Amino acid sequence: MKAFRSLSPHIQFIAVVVVSALSIVILGFTLQATFAPDSQSEVQPTPPQTEIQGSSPTNLGLPDLPGEGIVVIPGTTPPLEPSGRSPEAEGARSPQSSSQSSSQPSPPPPGSSDSYFGHLPYAQNDQSLVEVGQFVRDTYQRTEYLDIEAANAFLEMQAVARTDGVYLMPISGFRTIADQNALFVRQVERQGSEAAAAQLSAPPGYSEHHTGFAIDIADEQQPDTDLKFAFEFTGAYEWLARYAKDYGFELSFPPENAQEVSFEPWHWRFIGSQRAAATFRQAMRF
Repeated sequence: MKAFRSLSPHIQFIAVVVVSALSIVILGFTLQATFAPDSQSEVQPTPPQTEIQGSSPTNLGLPDLPGEGIVVIPGTTPPLEPSGRSPEAEGARSPQSSSQSSSQPSPPPPGSSDSYFGHLPYAQNDQSLVEVGQFVRDTYQRTEYLDIEAANAFLEMQAVARTDGVYLMPISGFRTIADQNALFVRQVERQGSEAAAAQLSAPPGYSEHHTGFAIDIADEQQPDTDLKFAFEFTGAYEWLARYAKDYGFELSFPPENAQEVSFEPWHWRFIGSQRAAATFRQAMRF
């Protein structure tokens, strides 16, 4: 204390101010420690939930387009057709493909010759398949296959059409039963029943694409009509309607067909050889 009093008044004042300030700070920390809630019992805020957008069955790497036959590079997602309809358009594969599905529809008994929601049974063609060209749109391309007899006829037809200024492009040819199963299961999930799904997609074992004699065709110059009903109004469809029969092709599902399958102006089958005609003998009776 004597030492303090020996200091000049100015120094004494500064010392008093510093001590007072330190006392206030210490008191503040003491009160905070006394009244602050236990950090272990403090309720932590719940992080916001992230909504999963548009998880679509089409994104097994396959697109949402109407009709039979197109596949997309894994990781890409083409848009839905304006109507939102998304039939089996999504399933072309090479002969080596073996898509699998976790669930199975309920097919008719093995070996049955009866139709299944209007679709007829077809065996899978495991031989005589050859390349018939590529489906190409923007940066995507895929090679398609047909039975050699259908392939030769299609390539000849394609070449002649080109001389008339019409550019026919294959969208989907041969397709395995396994691939078809994946497509049909997804359609059932979308449409709510096998009967509704079958209006847009053939059940596995019941698609003409299994035979290698059926092909979905595009107008190369009009990509916006791929596997859409608008294909009916393209130059390609007009040319096919006039000349496809000359090369052994016929429209599988015309409007109001007896099988009661949705009209598919892009879907044509080859019947121009004995093997092909025998394959579609039952269908041609409709």
